[in-house]
Amino acid sequence: MHNGFNTQAATFRPQMTSQVYYIIVAMMLASATLSAIFFIAWKTMGEKRYALSWSVAFLAATLQWFFNLQPKLFPSFEVYWLTVNAFALAVITLGIRGHCQRTRCQYLPGNLWPYAGLLYAAVVWATVIEPNVGLRTALIPAAACLSLLLSAIIVLRHRDVPRPAEWAAGTSLVLFGISQGIAAGMAAMQGPTGDITYQALYLNFNFMTLPAGYMATGMFVIFMLASDISIDMKEIAIRDQLTGVLNRRGLGEQGAQAYASSRRTGRPVSVVMTDIDRFKTINDDFGHACGDDALVHFSKLLIEGRRAEDILARVGGEEFALILPGTPLERALEIADRLRTKIEAKEMMVNGVAVNMTASFGVAAISAKDTCLSDTITRADRALYRSKRAGRNQVDLDSSQKMLAEDGTLKSIVS
Repeated sequence: MHNGFNTQAATFRPQMTSQVYYIIVAMMLASATLSAIFFIAWKTMGEKRYALSWSVAFLAATLQWFFNLQPKLFPSFEVYWLTVNAFALAVITLGIRGHCQRTRCQYLPGNLWPYAGLLYAAVVWATVIEPNVGLRTALIPAAACLSLLLSAIIVLRHRDVPRPAEWAAGTSLVLFGISQGIAAGMAAMQGPTGDITYQALYLNFNFMTLPAGYMATGMFVIFMLASDISIDMKEIAIRDQLTGVLNRRGLGEQGAQAYASSRRTGRPVSVVMTDIDRFKTINDDFGHACGDDALVHFSKLLIEGRRAEDILARVGGEEFALILPGTPLERALEIADRLRTKIEAKEMMVNGVAVNMTASFGVAAISAKDTCLSDTITRADRALYRSKRAGRNQVDLDSSQKMLAEDGTLKSIVS
C-alpha cells in the first residue's frame, strides 16, 4: 500500500464530468476492496499491526473518495475541502506508519500524527484564513510525494538484499511519489487566485497518472505482503515450535548448503550431536510440562555464544545437532566440552527446586569419504551414543577420526 494516495479529486466542484465521476467511483471501490484485503491479512497473519494500519488507511481513502462524490453534503466549499484533506492526511500518515511498523524502522519518529496536524493547520490557513488556491491544492500531493519516497527508502533499506516483492513495491512507490511531486508543482503554479490554464494542466496530469499509480502501488504492496506470508510459512515449516531452533527439515536445507560450501572452498565443517542425559527421568519425576521447559532451557544454553553462521537444530525428542562451518575438529571438541560444562553448571528451577541437568556429546568432522552432511551427522551420532554408554556427561569423538597419542590417550585426526 502506498502511503500518500493522491487525493486531488477534492479540487472538483459539485459539477464534474461523467469521466471524472466514474474514475472517482472506481477508486472508491478499489480502496474498499484493498481495505478488506488488508483487514483479512491482518486477521490471518497473527494480527500484524502494519496490515491493520494499511486496512484503516484504505478505509479512510474509501470515505475520502465518497465525499469527493458528494460535495453537496457540505454547507460550504471550505468545509468540503477541509474534510477530504483530513481524510487524505490520515491516509498518508497511516500508510507510512504501516511501512515503519513492518520494517521496525528507526528513521522516523514513532508518532507521526503531530506532523500531520501541522500540515493540516497549513491547509486550514491556506483555505480559510488566507486563501491561496495554489498552496492549498499543492500541500497534500507534496506531502504524498515525500511520504511515498520515504516509504520506498524504508522498504528497500529494510534488509541488505531486498526481496523481489520489495523491489517491485519500492519502485512503484518511487514512481508514484515522483508523479505526486510533479502534480504538486503544477498545483502550486495556479497561484493564489487559481490560474485556469495551470488548473486544467494539473487536473489532466493528475487524473492521467492517479489511477495507474494508485492501483500499481496497492497491488505491489499486496504482493510484498504475500511474500512476507510465504517467508513466515517457510520459517514455520523449518522451525521446531517448542524451542524455536531448526527442525530436521531446516537442518537438511541449511546443512546441505554448509556441506556444499565446504566442498567448494575446502573450509572444515564439524558436527556436534548432543542430548540431555536421563531426560525420561525428568519427565517421570516432574511431568511433561517440566520436560518441555527442560528442552527450552537446554536449547537456550546451546544457542548462547553461537555464531551467526552456526546451525542448531532439534533432530529428535531431546537430541540436538550443532553444525559448525569453518571449525576444525579440535576446535569443535573444545566447544562441545565447554557446552557440557556450562549445561552441568546451569541448574534449572522447577517449582523452586533446582534440577541438575547434564548432556552427552558426539563430535565428527567432514571427511573425504563423506558424500553428504548426513554421513558426518551419522558418525557424530555414533560418538554421542558411545559417550552415553561410557557413563554420560562427556564428549566422545567419531572413532574413524581417532588415533592413539604417545601418552596413550586418543587424539583426533581428520581422514
